[in-house]
Amino acid sequence: MKYFFTAVVFAFLTISSNAQHKIVFSSQNYAGLLEGENKSAFQLQTINGFKYKTWFAGLGTGLDWYYQRSIPMFASINKGFLKKGERNLFISADGGLSFPWKRDNAIEWNYGSNGKFYPGLYWSSGLGYKIGIGKNSDAVLLHVGYSYKHLIEKNTIVNPCFNPPCPESTERYDFRLRRLSLKLGWNF
Repeated sequence: MKYFFTAVVFAFLTISSNAQHKIVFSSQNYAGLLEGENKSAFQLQTINGFKYKTWFAGLGTGLDWYYQRSIPMFASINKGFLKKGERNLFISADGGLSFPWKRDNAIEWNYGSNGKFYPGLYWSSGLGYKIGIGKNSDAVLLHVGYSYKHLIEKNTIVNPCFNPPCPESTERYDFRLRRLSLKLGWNF
């Protein structure tokens, strides 16, 4: 993962040293739905980076309410093609980590239970359609894709006993969540 981020930073530096006048700051902001085996959920994302010709690369974050609420943090890259006027198709790929949202303490049915969540892999890819508006770089974005989120929960249970220290057991749950994504966004 660190190699991916290093490559993105290196690409920014290489492009900026070769053609500083052609690099433009750009922001993509999305609201969308996630649909998978665990029903539907809402998502929000913002990706901020730089545009160079038909390429866009940036860093993003958001809120993901699918099954277990989380905050994805990722690097993103887009490549536009089939440009016709102010409209074009683009493909996108994102990769990073999904950090669990802090959960409130809930009632535990097991005696002395202590659950902790850990971050996991996040990635997505898809196909989008960009419709330019006005003379600026503003545009409406429609995006359809597939995404994956992995979260880990470790639950440590202290078993009751008469003579402490009491024995502990640990349960590990891997949430590997695959889902379809439909997003509507604004580019500026």
